[in-house]
Amino acid sequence: MNKISFLIILLIISTSVFAFELNTLIDAPTAGILQQGEAEISAKIYKNNGLLIGTKVGLFPRFMFGVNYGAEQIVGDAEPLWHDRVEFNAKLRVLDENIQLPAVALGYDSQGHGNYNDSRYDIKSKGVYLSLSKNFFFFGNLGVHGGINYSLEDEDSDDEPNLFFGFDKTLGDMVVLLAEYDTGWNDNEADLVKGRGFFNASLDLHFTESLILKISFYDLMLNRISTQGCDRTITLLYNMTF
Repeated sequence: MNKISFLIILLIISTSVFAFELNTLIDAPTAGILQQGEAEISAKIYKNNGLLIGTKVGLFPRFMFGVNYGAEQIVGDAEPLWHDRVEFNAKLRVLDENIQLPAVALGYDSQGHGNYNDSRYDIKSKGVYLSLSKNFFFFGNLGVHGGINYSLEDEDSDDEPNLFFGFDKTLGDMVVLLAEYDTGWNDNEADLVKGRGFFNASLDLHFTESLILKISFYDLMLNRISTQGCDRTITLLYNMTF
């Protein structure tokens, strides 16, 4: 009887949870999408008084689309350094998650992280990607994510395919812990980075179902040679339906 009870508990813990999904971890895309009629507005504050404003919209049942635009030196008396272009992202869910298989999505995202210099961001955008996501119930939700991408920020001739993976874990009803790792194979020039890849982490505070405060730490392994410490950012997310 004890063995049967243990197996039942183990089955409950390992059962997938389909209702909880993120469309992005920190910068790494998941296979999650906004449903048709859902929208997300974001405001991200990062180094050098940078501000990035974005929005994503669920246009169709399996398709979402978004835009971003930003600048550095927003606060202060210096002239703002506006980015050269508006960035776009789109995602198509190819396969929904079930008990046996993860969700699968194809997408494109031209938005990288950090300052925009010499036709690229401090951390390159994902570009074209394939992502997979699987959610489990383990004392709350545990999401496991991974994928492969090819960035179009390749003017440095460092244009290898790249891998990324990460997880999200709920801690009670209000807090979500997230972490992600990008191998950085498409950004490993010796004079710019140390070849460690990019490890990012975040603490998300869900004040309501619609309002989220995201406290993120980029490049915790100090992969970029110019990095003196991890890049600390704050993002405010607001979700709505229309």
